[in-house]
Amino acid sequence: MNNFALYTNKGEFSDLEKARKSIDEAYKTRKDSFSYKNNLIRSLVYSSLAFADSTRRLSYKKDPINETLFSLNRLKSPKLNDEHKPELDYVKTQLAKAWLIKANKAITVYNYPEAYKAYLSVDSLNSELFFVKHNLALLSEKMGNISRAINYYEQLVEDRKRSLPDYYLALSNLYESRNSNKSLEVLQEGRRVFPGNKDLLFKEINIYADNGAYNMVENIVLDALKLDPDNSELNYLAGFSYDMTGKKAKAEEYYKRVISLEYNNYEGNYSLGLLYLNWYLNSANNKEVNLNLAKKYLTLAGEINPNSVNVLKSLAILYNSTGDMIELEKVNNKLKQFILIN
Repeated sequence: MNNFALYTNKGEFSDLEKARKSIDEAYKTRKDSFSYKNNLIRSLVYSSLAFADSTRRLSYKKDPINETLFSLNRLKSPKLNDEHKPELDYVKTQLAKAWLIKANKAITVYNYPEAYKAYLSVDSLNSELFFVKHNLALLSEKMGNISRAINYYEQLVEDRKRSLPDYYLALSNLYESRNSNKSLEVLQEGRRVFPGNKDLLFKEINIYADNGAYNMVENIVLDALKLDPDNSELNYLAGFSYDMTGKKAKAEEYYKRVISLEYNNYEGNYSLGLLYLNWYLNSANNKEVNLNLAKKYLTLAGEINPNSVNVLKSLAILYNSTGDMIELEKVNNKLKQFILIN
């Protein structure tokens, strides 16, 4: 214990080596191996070696981690354990640090099962280390155990004081292929905890859009635009949602916003051109203005993406409705060519 005390005071590895030799001498008989004092000192010394000698420059019959666990498991007296709680806490801390080193080494060589076991050992000693639980979740996912990964992420999001938006996002992604409603619930809960987080908000919008729930997109897309007003994709999604819910004037406003942000944006030009074409075909008001605008934006969309069948078909409808047979023939020839090529 004198040598060990010197080591903890000065950090000299040579003192730890001497402490090891002394405790090994005092741990030779069966009686020695059942002594509480011997096992406590041996746990202190070998747990320190497990961490301090992480490269194992000394030679051992058994790994220091295993030696520590053997002696630690022999400390059976609740009364003595309570008296020596600081020493036992020290042992657990050293073991946790040693296992962290093993986990990090395993990850560098992509040995995920070994890394998982090491992190699991750390978690069993100190369940308050959030980064360890996060790593266990990531490793579970990498090894294909989605249920286990979900369990870890659920533990992470339960602690509101230390949880992160990324945990909610990861949990939602894991649920996405299994339970879309649960995936959405996780995002909504995450947004309540982190109301200003863009990633959670954008993910929720994408789920609604993928499911065709444009009325829901319409409800929250303006919140997203407050966080990122110059995001052309968000502006387009806002326009498209208004378009799908019949609010054409609002759709026009956001499609124009997309083009003002990105002049050569295909979706913005095509959607705006299609909007004006529908107004030209279905409304008696501003026929000539709508016709010219439809032609303008559909032509621009065709220049941006010359192989767009949708643009060609829309232009064909436009020229057919105006009786412009020359332009209609040009468009139809391009359409035939494209179909033949593909």
